[in-house]
Amino acid sequence: MNVFNRVLNNPIVVASGILPPVTKLMRDVCRKYAPGGITTKSMTIEPLQPHQPPTLLQYDHDTYINAIGLGNPGIKTLNKIGCFTIVSIAGNSVDNITLTAREAERIGDAIEINVSSPNRAGYGESLSSHVSKIVKEIKGLVTVPVLVKLGPWENIVDISGKALSAGADGLTLTNTIKGMIIDVHSMKPILSYKTGGISGRALHPIAVRAVYEVYKEYQPVIIGTGGVISWEDAVEFMLAGATLVGIGSGIISKGFDVIRKVNQGIEEYLESKGLKLKDLIGYIVR
Repeated sequence: MNVFNRVLNNPIVVASGILPPVTKLMRDVCRKYAPGGITTKSMTIEPLQPHQPPTLLQYDHDTYINAIGLGNPGIKTLNKIGCFTIVSIAGNSVDNITLTAREAERIGDAIEINVSSPNRAGYGESLSSHVSKIVKEIKGLVTVPVLVKLGPWENIVDISGKALSAGADGLTLTNTIKGMIIDVHSMKPILSYKTGGISGRALHPIAVRAVYEVYKEYQPVIIGTGGVISWEDAVEFMLAGATLVGIGSGIISKGFDVIRKVNQGIEEYLESKGLKLKDLIGYIVR
């Protein structure tokens, strides 16, 4: 399939936050499991310490809550990976994110601007109000495609429109949704950060709704991500309007072989329906 003038061998990309930001490890995943692409962990210009553990909890079947807090060793530690690479970047100001974008172009085939992390004060939704300025600044600096990663908010259609009007080449929908779990015995929140981002099965129908609403309004390139465990989940995203599908929690639950299984399932589904991959994208909107 052709996306951003690049031919990808399949529509499945590894979502951000799944692979540690280690170049060799990401290269190995590309070679062994052949995803359409890999999204790096959200990287900052300087190293950022993660929150103290516990930071990740599986609290229901294939559903997780995490508050790692964008911890990473800094974007300058990464090098080119070798397969289609989307470099996710974050920052606590427009200038900070812009500096990170300069480094990201050295590594990646596309840049994903994360303005939706629920797990770090100053790095998340508060930046979405500046999305137009952030996108314009970065588009003026880099030549690779630029995507914006948004959360499943009520105003997601409006924020998506602002990002696209400013020049964004696509969107990643969605990030996790903020939640909390309290241990009734200790009478304290389980995560050290208290709140965390909910991902996996509980997020999936919310993310599908977001993809549908945004695609219906603008028809942009969308990476649909949130709770993809099976090929049916991936097809659901594409029917709603996603061009590519990110797998995150599914890899945690099922291992990296889920990439092959999902792709195989999509191929068999298309054959049974007599359709091509492009026929799925936004089918329920047409």
